[in-house]
Amino acid sequence: MELYIIRHGDPDYANDTLTEKGWKEAEALVPRMVQINPTKIYASPRGRAQDTSKPSLKVLGMEYTIENWMNESMDYMQFCMDPKDFDAGYTVSIEKGAVLNKDFAPERTKALEEMIKASDEFLARHGYVREGMRYRIVTPNNDRIACFCHGGFGSAWINHLLGCHPLFSWYRICFNPTAVTKFYMMETGDGYAVPRAEYIGDTSHLFKA
Repeated sequence: MELYIIRHGDPDYANDTLTEKGWKEAEALVPRMVQINPTKIYASPRGRAQDTSKPSLKVLGMEYTIENWMNESMDYMQFCMDPKDFDAGYTVSIEKGAVLNKDFAPERTKALEEMIKASDEFLARHGYVREGMRYRIVTPNNDRIACFCHGGFGSAWINHLLGCHPLFSWYRICFNPTAVTKFYMMETGDGYAVPRAEYIGDTSHLFKA
């Protein structure tokens, strides 16, 4: 299974849609989406994420399914933290397979825990059940799943799939408008798979356009 996490185009936040530039970016994404040829498309409940998908949906003849848990929230935007705290350390529990959030913004922990739970449920619906830091393959498939969402949410989700602390991408990776991140479920030969990132935050389609 392949999973594509796509940030929306340049946003008009006030009207929850895209700017003129954002619509052009969404159009530039179309050839890439045609090449990906997704079997399933999901979108955040926010208009700017849905609008980014629309030019591609028109060409592909598909519709999106709304996933409320992919919604953006300031709980996923923690740039307010002092950068010196980035080196405070964190813990990944291999046994429980979860990032322990004790070293940053305790009041934000609930949102991240809810995202992790929703991610696990989402992947389980697609045949991969999380056990620790890997996923038991229940229904192996060749689905190509595209998710149109947001920079803050997307970076938090990507770090969960990588098993990294969310600060890793909040401070170190730039997710520009329409950036595409690709994971594939790499089988380990024992009935399990792990999400492996093939590329992160790629916007080469904009340069081609």
